[in-house]
Parts: sequence; structure tokens; C-alpha cells
Amino acid sequence: MKTTIHSLTQNLSKGKIDPVYFISGDEDFLIERTTKQIVTHAVEAGSEDFNLDVLYGNETDGATLVNLAMSYPMMAERRVVMVRNIHLLSAQSLELLAKYLQKPSPTTCLIMTASKVDFRKKIYATIRENSTHVEIKQLYDNKIPDWIRSYLAENKLTISDEALVLIHASIGNSLRRIASEIDKIKLNMGDKKRIEIDDVEAVVGTSRQFNVFEFCDAVGSKNIEKGLRILDGMLQFGGVPTGMLVMLNRHFTILAKLKEMKAKNYRREQIARELKINPFFVESYARQAETSQPLFAQPF
Repeated sequence: MKTTIHSLTQNLSKGKIDPVYFISGDEDFLIERTTKQIVTHAVEAGSEDFNLDVLYGNETDGATLVNLAMSYPMMAERRVVMVRNIHLLSAQSLELLAKYLQKPSPTTCLIMTASKVDFRKKIYATIRENSTHVEIKQLYDNKIPDWIRSYLAENKLTISDEALVLIHASIGNSLRRIASEIDKIKLNMGDKKRIEIDDVEAVVGTSRQFNVFEFCDAVGSKNIEKGLRILDGMLQFGGVPTGMLVMLNRHFTILAKLKEMKAKNYRREQIARELKINPFFVESYARQAETSQPLFAQPF
């Protein structure tokens, strides 16, 4: 039976544990989170040492797997057997697994994962038909922002649109890396519940050799060679072009506003507060604002 992460999560929260789960796809971070979620609900707290077995497809065989799945739990309602990468099992082991799935043990929760599966093959089609199946593919660019908001909501946090774009532009589409950087930001922001662009800048901006801050700074300083070098590095590391454009737009908007503020004799602290930038960077922005001109002297 095919389902979604959302439906699976809802069922788990209601205490509905299925006897067999099959999680497949190429988004390893979400697969890992999903299997951990199942284990948390399926294994009785404190009994993990006795009722949780984790196997790997390249290190086990069908007989061992089935024997564990048929074993009774110890002083608990259920035992959990997790098999990672079943696509690495031998053909014979897959056949034994498929036979078990036709009548799985009611006291065992079997969790299987696979990254490379051809469902045109009968064996995998059979495994899918006899399990609760979730396919988790890598997210497209336009789905990343919603995922970031959802990940933050789990921790009762929100994020500004600019800060969200900056995270995406700087880090790319790796959910594992995005989650890692967000966790660092959380540690750095204290009791705040909303992530702003300066929170991201304080952490993400120093986490990579080629980052969107250096790129914007190079372009703003008219250092085209450096800007192109950083741009090439960012693209190689998975940077998102649309996010870079958004940050460039933000950068030059800051320069334009700062130029007006300097003409009105605003103090550095006022400028930093109004533009929502770190006071440390005001001087750098100010130098760029003084020399900033249109890229093209004459219109097309």
C-alpha cells in the first residue's frame, strides 16, 4: 500500500503501527528521519537493546533477516527489525523476504529501505504490494522553501523571507546540509523564535569558501574576476542561481538606501538598525555605495 510521509506521520501519532514499512528513494536525509520516526513510535522506550535490530543489505542474508522478524519480542508488545539497503540483498534473500511479507509476524515491525529500486522487476513490485510503501525523492528547487519552514515549525520557529532565500542560495538543495546549518543558527540565536537575515549571516556566511556574501561584495566592489570565481565555486557546490539574484538585488538596494542615509548624516548604528545589517559591515557597504554606478554607461 502506497502512502505519503504526512499520512504515515499521522497514523504513527495515532498509535497505528503497521507490520511492514518500505521506504525507498534518493533523498537519504528524509528517509533517515522517517525511519527514526517509525522506530521511536514502534519500540517501547527502554527496550531498544532487546527489541531493535538493525541490519544492512550487504552484510546480511534472507534467512537471518526472516529469523529475526519471526522472533518474539522480549518483555514488550513489539520488536522492530530494520534492514537498510535491501537492494543489496542477493536474489535468493529477496525471495525469502517476499515470502515472509505474505504473512508477516503480528508482533514485529519490519522496516526496509532502498535507494535504487526498479519496480518493473517482479520481486520489488511484490515487496511494495505487501508493505506500507513511501517513496521519497529529492525535492525540486521550488519545494525547498516550504520544507525549510516545515523543519523550523517542528521547533516552533519562523523565518523571514529574505533569511529563507539566503539559506537556500548559500547552501543549495541538500536537506542534510540545510538542516545542519539551521541547527547551528538555532544555537546561535538564543531565545529568539524568528530567524532573520543577520542570524543566517552570522553562521552560514562563514561556513563555505565560496558564499553569497563574498559574491555580492565582489560585485558591489566591481571586482568582476573575483565575483566570477566565487560564482563558479558556488554553482559547483550546488548554489541556487535564483537565490543569488535575490541576494544581489538586496545588496544593491542596501547600497542605494545607505547612500541616501549618508547624505542625511545618519550614524553607523542608525544605518545598521534601519537596513538590518551588522554594524561591522556598514563601512564596507559605505565604500561600495560611494563608487557604485550602473554597470552600463549607456542604455541598450
